[in-house]
Amino acid sequence: MQEFWNEKFQTKNLIYGEAPNNFIKENIELLLQAKNVMCLGEGEGRNAIYLADKGLVVEALDASDVALLKLRRRAKESYVFIKTRHTLLEYWKPEQLYDAVICTYLHLPKQNQKMLFEKSIEALNPNGYFIAELFSESQVHFESGGPKNIALLYDLNDILDIVKSLPCKIHKLAQEVVVLSEGDKHVGRASVIRIILQKLAQDHSPIVP
Repeated sequence: MQEFWNEKFQTKNLIYGEAPNNFIKENIELLLQAKNVMCLGEGEGRNAIYLADKGLVVEALDASDVALLKLRRRAKESYVFIKTRHTLLEYWKPEQLYDAVICTYLHLPKQNQKMLFEKSIEALNPNGYFIAELFSESQVHFESGGPKNIALLYDLNDILDIVKSLPCKIHKLAQEVVVLSEGDKHVGRASVIRIILQKLAQDHSPIVP
């Protein structure tokens, strides 16, 4: 996994561009309520730098040390500080709780997808938000980027089954067709799943709209 992503990021270009993901930008008001944010699978840092520039305390995790080196260089050029964690998600052990956890296009095999949601909710403070945009299984029919292996894509019903067992409120869980313009790798119409979950206090049951 690390070798694959290191090879992908081994270029001077920012393969997903400089601008943050649109879904993250659309929900910036929620994120501005947070004091600290964890960005999972953050790559070259387009979301992390955007949030740090807004005054948030930001941490970024990625499997690629090449991507994180580019992130740190960009953060320095932008006069912001971002703490980085070089590890796979399965080895991630949060050192603290966060007010928000975000991820965009974190390609995980089916057997690890449940772990993404469990670890993200576990890492949140009560009332904290998990915000994510992921490629759906229908993305195999589009040419805008992402894996062509359906085992690395997400199913809406599978996600619903996972989050129903977690202590969270579902604010958004929807499969949508959007137009991507993110560097050279994400361009054109795409099928994505957009997610906003809010962690509840421990004495609450999951809330499904």
